Amino acid sequence: MAVGKLVRGALYVHREAVTALGDNARSKILRAIEMSGDARWNVARIQGDVVALLEYEDFGEAAFPRLITSTRVDLATGARKAMDFSRTSNPLILHRKEQLVARRDAQTARWVETTQRLVRMGLFRDSAAIGRQKAWTARLAAAGLAVIGDEIVVK
Repeated sequence: MAVGKLVRGALYVHREAVTALGDNARSKILRAIEMSGDARWNVARIQGDVVALLEYEDFGEAAFPRLITSTRVDLATGARKAMDFSRTSNPLILHRKEQLVARRDAQTARWVETTQRLVRMGLFRDSAAIGRQKAWTARLAAAGLAVIGDEIVVK
């Protein structure tokens, strides 16, 4: 796979990388966009005939972007469900964001470096337990780290 992150059978890809996908995945996202109306999104999640158009915080500004909104589109039935997570006190967050983008530049190299550092520290063990902001922040704090913008710093 040239671009994207596979999580429990679902492919996550940043909108900048949609053109790097194969025809099938790309056409599913384009159909979901047409069917979704005015959904705001920067990440698409494809799982079978269901595409979720997800709006996360800006990748360049957040080390682990929080989920803001989700518009789920069932391509087979046309069903659409929109959810707003902007006021959630413990939102879902995104790890390994470098896997979702196609570009390879200084910024994505820094993201890769951050992920590798945290992997070496063992912070991604039991990854199912760190999908929400509070658990991830607690795990970082226990390791003496904190998130400031898009940086991980020693406390």
